[in-house]
Amino acid sequence: MTTAAFLRYRLQRRLASARRLPGKVTHNERVLYTEVIFQAISDSGALAFLSVFLVRLGAPSWLVGLFSSLPALVTMASAFPAGAFVQRQRSLVKTVNGSRLLFRSVVGAFALLPLLPVTIAPYIMVVAYSLAAIPSSVLNVSFTTLLGQAVPTARRPGLLSTRLAIHGMMATVVGFAAGQWLDWAPYPLNYQVLFGSAIAAGVGGVLVLSRFREAPTSAAALPPRTRVSLRQMWALLMGIPAFRKYATATLVFRLTMSMPTALYPIFRVRELGASDAWIGAMLTVERLLSVFAYFALARLLTKPRYRRWLWITCTGMAFYPFVTSLARTPEMLLLAALVGGLFSGGMNIFLTETLLQASPEDDRPTFIAANSFLVNVTAFVGLMLGTALAGFTGTTLALAIIGGLRFVSSLSFWRLGVGLEKESAPAEAVE
Repeated sequence: MTTAAFLRYRLQRRLASARRLPGKVTHNERVLYTEVIFQAISDSGALAFLSVFLVRLGAPSWLVGLFSSLPALVTMASAFPAGAFVQRQRSLVKTVNGSRLLFRSVVGAFALLPLLPVTIAPYIMVVAYSLAAIPSSVLNVSFTTLLGQAVPTARRPGLLSTRLAIHGMMATVVGFAAGQWLDWAPYPLNYQVLFGSAIAAGVGGVLVLSRFREAPTSAAALPPRTRVSLRQMWALLMGIPAFRKYATATLVFRLTMSMPTALYPIFRVRELGASDAWIGAMLTVERLLSVFAYFALARLLTKPRYRRWLWITCTGMAFYPFVTSLARTPEMLLLAALVGGLFSGGMNIFLTETLLQASPEDDRPTFIAANSFLVNVTAFVGLMLGTALAGFTGTTLALAIIGGLRFVSSLSFWRLGVGLEKESAPAEAVE
């Protein structure tokens, strides 16, 4: 059986299993499984090559770092207002669709950048992408909240793993095709078409998600709550021990996850001389391996004794920057792709499931907004630390050091017992 046939067979088995389960939850799962296809088109197409495009525009290294860190700063400022905004909305679906379409439109507008003078085009791209972090923040909070209410708690790991498996399958095809397209078509037409696909995928995702059936008793369907201050939000967050432990461990770990982000495209393009096609091929291998990992996890995570060890995948991700630093040719990047494909799936499921587990349903948008704030604090600070470290040691040694730091930080999940708690009870409403 070929690889494509095997993946198709596994996906059909997963979806067939979902169809045998009664109730409208099955309908919502099918909607989410279809919607993730359009998300994968954008993620593995236009969004995957944004930093590479910025390098092609002639941006200096410090601006490439700012491209990743400045949106994080904007998200830090907008995270809690986004959480309060989502908390007051009666329809999560409309909130998700509106914010997604706005964000995708900004990405699509990057197709016009090659028409501008090269002295200003990179700076306009950085500013526009940073401002787009505002609707992206609303999108993150609202969609994660939607995932939390889509299925019962026991089914959630299966929903997450199947969605990510479908995402990986689609991303494998789209990512490879995008890399080949960028090498085959002339510049700037190649990137212009790629960015245009982001708008098309955004519209497709909006149409599909519009069919999602929201529960009439969900928090989003209740009358709007009164506005709360940051001090009240902080008291609410700290009142949940499970979330405190989760926030502490992820703060340390995500700092090391963010440090090498700006170093990867610089290392691949400038030090190894990797082409767009080869970068696309490397990402294809990584995504293909992640699909196998997601299918395996979908079966294992039905048993609690396996879920309790899922944090180990975070430790595995420590090898990604370290193995990348060992590469001396573009072909050697395949070793890093192997590590990323095997461990990134478990890490994504662990962090998402633990966040939903540690946040009470009635106040979930506030907790997700707090998590988004912490993620972007680490993204902003981590990127600055990573580029500063590379300035002292060089990109190669910096990646190796970051790998060691990531390994140590991943042990905090074990030390704090993160992910071993039961679902958090609803917190008291903040008056």
